[in-house]
Amino acid sequence: MKLYYSAGSCSTSCHIILEESGLKYEAIEIDWDVATDANIEVVSKLNPLGTLPILVTDSGKTLDQNLAIHTYVADLAPHKNLLPVVGSYERAQAYNWLSFVCSDLHKSIGAFFGISRISEDKNVQAAVRKNMVETANGYLSYVNTQLEGKDYLMGKQFTPADAYAFVVLGWTKWVELPITSYPNIESYLGRVASRPAVAAVLKAEGLV
Repeated sequence: MKLYYSAGSCSTSCHIILEESGLKYEAIEIDWDVATDANIEVVSKLNPLGTLPILVTDSGKTLDQNLAIHTYVADLAPHKNLLPVVGSYERAQAYNWLSFVCSDLHKSIGAFFGISRISEDKNVQAAVRKNMVETANGYLSYVNTQLEGKDYLMGKQFTPADAYAFVVLGWTKWVELPITSYPNIESYLGRVASRPAVAAVLKAEGLV
């Protein structure tokens, strides 16, 4: 398998789950700031939207959405217990968390990166940011509460939702969104970062 990713982006979560799976794969970094990067043209051919991540399976088929890649990889490595058994409530609960990170958490924190594109007016940017901070803190408070007494979102079991949440929650330091009032999140980030597979990906992507 091949994973096309951009360091530190949501695609890093797919890199993490591939490393956790123990499956054989090749990770190919795309640097959007280097116009001469030949792989940028490859990405545009594999995904007309030109977005990452992109997973090319061993059979040459592609997936380009985080949720699909996470569940596909987890199911290829059932011995790693990355997802609960099919048909169980716990399986649906894991999907529930993964969907929450994809649809709610990602959007609320990721939106900060686009503030400057909304308007060149600093007053407008400040007003927009204030609204975004309120929204994001609502989600952060929810996650912090849900992590009470747990190692991971599902309790003791690390799932793809944790790989994704770890990356998105980590963006808070890039967008200057303090999380000091969320101790459960802070300890959670440290716990996930200490996992060997996660540490290996962070090093490989130059994030530590």
